[in-house]
Amino acid sequence: MVENPVVGPRVVDDLAARLSRAQSDMGRQSTATVERRVARALLRLADSLGEDRGAQGLLLEVPLSRADLAGLARSTPESVSRVMSALRREGVIDSGRRWTSILDRDALEERAEDT
Repeated sequence: MVENPVVGPRVVDDLAARLSRAQSDMGRQSTATVERRVARALLRLADSLGEDRGAQGLLLEVPLSRADLAGLARSTPESVSRVMSALRREGVIDSGRRWTSILDRDALEERAEDT
């Protein structure tokens, strides 16, 4: 930051935005249902890592275990597994060993919304 003073304020702004987003997420997460928290986590991952595959949906080709997703959703692997199974049955997502595909983003966004 000393060598490039323009970078310092940008880094501080980025960190402040991340902290604000984290605080907001924690507040929402504490009162949200497991389904809502899982939907939000999947949407965040889709926005940062998703690959649009057209009719095949938005592919998240990352090794995401139920425990990993539970950590992101602040839940338990068992609860996340139940939610993921329900989402799969309803055709909102599909998943395999090392991938998850969001087939119906609109339906997932509806589940992520505050009501």
